Amino acid sequence: MAQVPSASNNKAEKVANDTKSGIGAGSAGSTTGGASTTGSSATGGDVQADLEALRRDIAALTQTVAAFGSGKIRQAGETSQEYMDTARERFMNAEEDIEAYVRSRPLQSLAMAAGVGYVLALLSRR
Repeated sequence: MAQVPSASNNKAEKVANDTKSGIGAGSAGSTTGGASTTGSSATGGDVQADLEALRRDIAALTQTVAAFGSGKIRQAGETSQEYMDTARERFMNAEEDIEAYVRSRPLQSLAMAAGVGYVLALLSRR
């Protein structure tokens, strides 16, 4: 399985190299102990700074996603309102057309209504 280099791996390599150079440079035991302590406290500060930067980045990302989501919700609401208005207008036009047809041909409309009623009655018996 291939490893992908990341920032944490690069920092770990830097700390390892710093520690190695500190161990190689010092010949006394007290010198190497001081170098490793300094290296670990420096990396501790780096890690804390990285965590704080990560927290800020996550907070900014959360705000961006929330703003994007609320914009999309508003846009969806406007679009659905447009669809509702269009459907309402089409329904009103259809109602007016049917009313005009019934007024122009009352007997034919009555016969059609009776036929539809008869078919529905047959279907409901089954």
